[in-house]
Amino acid sequence: MILIPAALEHILSIVKAVPTISELPGNDTNWRNYVRIYTDRSHAFTYTTVEYSTAMGIFYFIISKIATFTWNFTDLFIILVATGLAERYKHLNRVVLAGGTSDCSNLDWRGLREQYATLSSLVKHADNIVSPIILLSFTNNLYFICIQLLNGLSPKGHSLVMNIYFFGSFAFLIGRTVAVTLLTARINDQSKLALPAIYNCPASSFNHETERLQIQLTSDEVVMTGLKFFSITRNFMLAVGGAILTYEVVLLQFNVAMGK
Repeated sequence: MILIPAALEHILSIVKAVPTISELPGNDTNWRNYVRIYTDRSHAFTYTTVEYSTAMGIFYFIISKIATFTWNFTDLFIILVATGLAERYKHLNRVVLAGGTSDCSNLDWRGLREQYATLSSLVKHADNIVSPIILLSFTNNLYFICIQLLNGLSPKGHSLVMNIYFFGSFAFLIGRTVAVTLLTARINDQSKLALPAIYNCPASSFNHETERLQIQLTSDEVVMTGLKFFSITRNFMLAVGGAILTYEVVLLQFNVAMGK
């Protein structure tokens, strides 16, 4: 779902940066010329403060590959953790929803409440560990989406390979960010899914443990966060979209001002 499109996107990024023979100085096919032109196209911003050398070019090439793998694996890791937690909630919800079709008297409300409480503690514990990774993931995705969109909207002549890379990379970034957001937001969605079944329980089956579970599910905010700076729910995706548009307007205005 992520690794194959990521590999294709990265291959395109390499192809667009590799020079053709006609672009080499004096048509010299020495590998050092390939490295110099490749790093100049892919990491030109680094040479504003550091003088280019072949060793530095090789270093940037290797580090960029490691960073790309880490970046993609980070999103995949978040998706897998979130899916596992959401599926645990889904299993509990299935028990409550199945019992809710009858008079609810056959359900062990105390046992269910304890299981929901345990699962809520598990989500909070997982969030304490994973939240720095979530913050890093969304920061990276937001940054590269803005950069890709800025490069695509900038008035420059692009080759066919560049256009394919831009649209493919941008679509992949958007798709991956949406996937991470929605699949992580499932935890919050699933944590509230049993409430309608509890509300529909008849008064004769509504006991103290049922009431405690209802209060627990209503008041307990079960959600993954980005180091407590933001909570990942479905509404958060709209906030991310608004932030991207805001930053993009600022970047475009800054880019126009710098071009004058």
